[in-house]
Amino acid sequence: MFKLISNEQEKMKVMNYFYFSTALQMCAVIGTVAAPLTLYSVELGLDSDKIGILGSLMAFCQVLAVISIPVTIYFGSKLVSISALFTRYIFLLIFLIVPFYKDNVTLVFSLLFFSMLMFSIFRSLSEAAFVPWMQEFIPRDVRGRIIGVNGIICTPFALAASYVIKIWLDSRVGLDRFYPVFILAIITGLISALLLIKIQGEKKILNRENDRGYLKNLFSASKDKNFNLFLLSSGTQYLVITVLAIFLTLFFKIRMNIPTGELIFSSTLILIGGTCSGFIVGRITDNYGCRGIRVIFQTLQILLLLILPFINSETPHLSYIIGIIFFLFGFLMWGSESIGYIFMLNYVPSNNKESFMSLAYSLDGLIAGVTTILAGYLILWLDTNNIIFFGKTLGSYEVLFVICAFMIAVSMNAFILIKEEGAMGVRTFLRQLIFSRRQIL
Repeated sequence: MFKLISNEQEKMKVMNYFYFSTALQMCAVIGTVAAPLTLYSVELGLDSDKIGILGSLMAFCQVLAVISIPVTIYFGSKLVSISALFTRYIFLLIFLIVPFYKDNVTLVFSLLFFSMLMFSIFRSLSEAAFVPWMQEFIPRDVRGRIIGVNGIICTPFALAASYVIKIWLDSRVGLDRFYPVFILAIITGLISALLLIKIQGEKKILNRENDRGYLKNLFSASKDKNFNLFLLSSGTQYLVITVLAIFLTLFFKIRMNIPTGELIFSSTLILIGGTCSGFIVGRITDNYGCRGIRVIFQTLQILLLLILPFINSETPHLSYIIGIIFFLFGFLMWGSESIGYIFMLNYVPSNNKESFMSLAYSLDGLIAGVTTILAGYLILWLDTNNIIFFGKTLGSYEVLFVICAFMIAVSMNAFILIKEEGAMGVRTFLRQLIFSRRQIL
């Protein structure tokens, strides 16, 4: 079913290691720094502001990707990526000793902060090295489809892990019930790192052609006007994804009083939607480029965001509509993010890929970290300051959705201006989509 034919068939032989390493990484994250950490922190007595700080560390530490470039170039992207991926899970073992100090909330927070800080630093180092490594081991002619297949394979692993963790934690009480979850997840993460050893990768770089040094290479990447347009498009898209990941759920919970369990179940449709779009956009981008399909996806995002303010507790079939919205959120927004990811892999020059990719990764992380903290203050401000539009008072979430729609419009227009080699124009792509649907897919 997932057999792909590439001009670089030797590279295809190790793709299964990539697929299953990614799937195990997803399970490891789901079992540690995702929902279990939040629940663990609550039961340890941490307040929401402290939990928010812990949650923002991963995004903020992505900024460190820029200063990790010399390390990646010197030791090679494969060695750095695997070593950092393995090491980051070692620091999560600190989670297991925290309950011994549960009577000292300050010490509890300090231990969790240190653990998450080190995890986030090594995560940033690992992922900053992994993206340029992917450019080496994934054949260019099937990159989109491989990323799509990877999403399809990861989804059942993620759903199964989430379900098992939920059943285990809900059926028991006490902090010790988290121990098996953390231990198994950490072991899974370590195995995921070891699986990547089988994949070939770039070794230590001694003399690279046209290498002008770390700072000049980074400055060269920042001067690329085409890439700057991509950074603007990627950053604004990622900003909206980050904001909605928090406040779309709160919108349905606070405004419509949807039960927590129902929201948790509905939110899994984001993952399914993202997986479905990943496979579709992978096939299209390999053949027709990224511009046309990204513009269509972002246009539909704007329409979805402008529809959200009209949904309320009186809307018929509300539960089904919420499920559809979560699915479309995953399909359109994570689909657009995948398209941007594929464009970056194809665009950046191989002799300076670390600088280009680290710059993009750092900027997205800075945006995500800032918005994670500021989004809550924005909602609070909007709740106490009425905005009148054509005589109608707009609520805080309604204004937020309109702002998000505007940001997506900025992202879309920036992407339209990007020069993409071999890409089909938006109008041509639309004609192909309408009149030659079988050929497109």
